[in-house]
Amino acid sequence: MKEIIEYTNSEDFKFIGNLVMYNLNYNILHSYIEIDIQTELNEEIKKWKILAKNPIKIGFFEAYNFVNYREITLMDKHPLLYSVCGNSVICTLEGIPINKFSFIGDLCVEIENITGNWLTVNEIISGFKNLFEKKDPQGRFEEFSVNNDEEILSFPKFLFETIKTVCEKHSIIIKYVEEINNAFNYQNQILLFGNEIITGKNDFFLNQPHIIAEEFELI
Repeated sequence: MKEIIEYTNSEDFKFIGNLVMYNLNYNILHSYIEIDIQTELNEEIKKWKILAKNPIKIGFFEAYNFVNYREITLMDKHPLLYSVCGNSVICTLEGIPINKFSFIGDLCVEIENITGNWLTVNEIISGFKNLFEKKDPQGRFEEFSVNNDEEILSFPKFLFETIKTVCEKHSIIIKYVEEINNAFNYQNQILLFGNEIITGKNDFFLNQPHIIAEEFELI
């Protein structure tokens, strides 16, 4: 992988090179992805094949010409890795924010600061309209309902301290309840087709093509 990474991140290629994916083969039975790539620089055309072993997640390969995302990077530390492969926690929240929209706004800002929009608050809390609002159940399910002052959240463990800080700012007590083991919690990597100028070392999510897998090889 070192060869293609250094080539696509060279100064010449960054500015005048071209990268096109002409085939993507996802073999579910044997758990691998093959990506056929063609690069062009100063009229020199090269063909490459990348093998991703035991892929977990693949996204945004709809376009075959990666005009804006031609710099290939392989990382073992990244917010999306922590989200997809890391453990989660289930917490209870006690209390109600004075201003629900201010609370959600602070949560959005702090989570974006850490994840670069690779993981949004919408993926952590669903149903903003009903957050901290108590509804009395009607009908035959009323006797089975427990309507107390606690809300329950489940989110990636690496965001625990950040969410806890935001909650404390809004007089909400967050309690650590349980850690949920992730089946993919082992050494994985993320292969990114990015652009340093646009996304700054892929710190911010702008629909870059990416794959999370256990291992990548240039074959």
